[in-house]
Amino acid sequence: WTPPGVVFPIMWLLIIAPLRATSSTFVVDAMGGYLSLPLMSLMLHLTIGDIWNTINNTEKRFGTSVVGVSAVWASALHAAYRYYEVDPLAGQLLGATAIWLTIASALIFQTWRLNVDENGEKASLLPTKVVGEESVTKFSWGAK
Repeated sequence: WTPPGVVFPIMWLLIIAPLRATSSTFVVDAMGGYLSLPLMSLMLHLTIGDIWNTINNTEKRFGTSVVGVSAVWASALHAAYRYYEVDPLAGQLLGATAIWLTIASALIFQTWRLNVDENGEKASLLPTKVVGEESVTKFSWGAK
């Protein structure tokens, strides 16, 4: 079982992206440029989120995804804090995305809880590789 796919694009395109863009505009205006700790904190959050997306949506490692979504959530709160230090409204707007991430985290946990393997066991919370099997993770650089 997984949640309906239509929920995620609606949240990201209509709510999360505008909140990020608006709050970032406030920070850029206040800081006078793009190179700043608050913006780098958002970039870190986006990077962690992209890694989590690969683990959850491409590799379908639902156990590891439960742990990874907590890193996404924590990095969002950190970025919101850094934004708040510069402009309280920017921090509040970016912090509002943590509400959606809290809901998404609950969905991710339930997806892991409800999906068991052929032996009736849940996927490992830690990344694992079965001896003798190829890794789920594939790297595109250096591939021929």
